[in-house]
Amino acid sequence: MQPEDANKQHLTFSKEERICSKLTIERLFDKQQKVSFYPYRCFYDFTPVTDEVKVNRILVVVPKRTFKHAVDRNRLKRLTREAWRLHHRQELDLHLPDGIRADLMFYFVGRDLLPYNSIESKIIEILHRLTKVAESR
Repeated sequence: MQPEDANKQHLTFSKEERICSKLTIERLFDKQQKVSFYPYRCFYDFTPVTDEVKVNRILVVVPKRTFKHAVDRNRLKRLTREAWRLHHRQELDLHLPDGIRADLMFYFVGRDLLPYNSIESKIIEILHRLTKVAESR
């Protein structure tokens, strides 16, 4: 494998990084552990993992009540996932203790469509806050 290929693989957003289980989603809501930084509310849960590969997982929610057009909802979700993909490794992965995985749900509570640079800065700030929470555990 070439170094370039390893770098590309490092920045992918794979199926393992997505939360698909209804039980996991319910657990995130039930625990009520959250970090807010407008326009996002981030529900989180740090769980111990026995696997040697710990993969942090996310779910992005944009409510239909706020954004009636699917195009707008999909755009916000896509931009949020892109900001996560580019920044979570250096912000969150390096600061979590070994054997701990983060399950995150980014819930968009804003009312307006935002440009990518604004979304990116908000996601980075949330990741900073989550690292502080993880380090204090």
